[in-house]
Amino acid sequence: MEKKRISIIDEARGLCIIFVVIYHLFYSLAMIFNVESIYESFRIMRIFQPILPTLFIFISGISFQLSRSNIKRGFMLLIISALMTAVLLIFMPSQVIWFGILHFLAISHIICGLLKKPIDKIPAIAGLIVCVILFFLTCNIQRGYLGFEGLWAVDLPSTLYQTYFTVPLGFCPPGFYSADFFPILPWIFLFIAGTIVGRYVQNLPDSLIKPHIKPLAFIGRHTLIIYLAHQPIIVGIGYLILEIKNKSG
Repeated sequence: MEKKRISIIDEARGLCIIFVVIYHLFYSLAMIFNVESIYESFRIMRIFQPILPTLFIFISGISFQLSRSNIKRGFMLLIISALMTAVLLIFMPSQVIWFGILHFLAISHIICGLLKKPIDKIPAIAGLIVCVILFFLTCNIQRGYLGFEGLWAVDLPSTLYQTYFTVPLGFCPPGFYSADFFPILPWIFLFIAGTIVGRYVQNLPDSLIKPHIKPLAFIGRHTLIIYLAHQPIIVGIGYLILEIKNKSG
């Protein structure tokens, strides 16, 4: 049984997925179909791109607290993300996703679902501070060190970066590529921060719980379907237009 829906959460998630679709539209036009007039716009958009997954993961952490059967949901997402990887590997190997945001959310739901009781006992303020510290401490793991270069950094052993089994944690071997990549470290700390904030969302005033923009809230309730469908649709339409153009030319 689901807890009552918080409209502002659905609307925020809906706004995020709309911008994701727009970003992927520009990405496809610039990087897959080589539309030169789009390159500059896409280059500017890439500057702001990290904001979207940051908000989306944080909101997903909040939603975790408002849902039941999170472990079951995690395994469902894991199956879906594995199928997505398989499809991309067959039809678009240059754009394959080995551990993208969907894989990450699957693992996060499973981990936090298994550890929900101890996580819920963590004092809110202390938990948020620790999550922020650990997030920034581990945000450069892919580059081979903890901390910040030029400020405080600790090099990690190169042996951590020799196998693909450590990729989900962020320890990537040379030559590894994934079109979308969100390893457990550091992103799990942002997700946990969301679960901490989510404890208090049920106490929001009615003005925030009730729907404000119903179409946006509807989109927010169906982000998984939109996420899975939008890129194949964009790419499919692009190739169709390209095929028609080639035939008419």
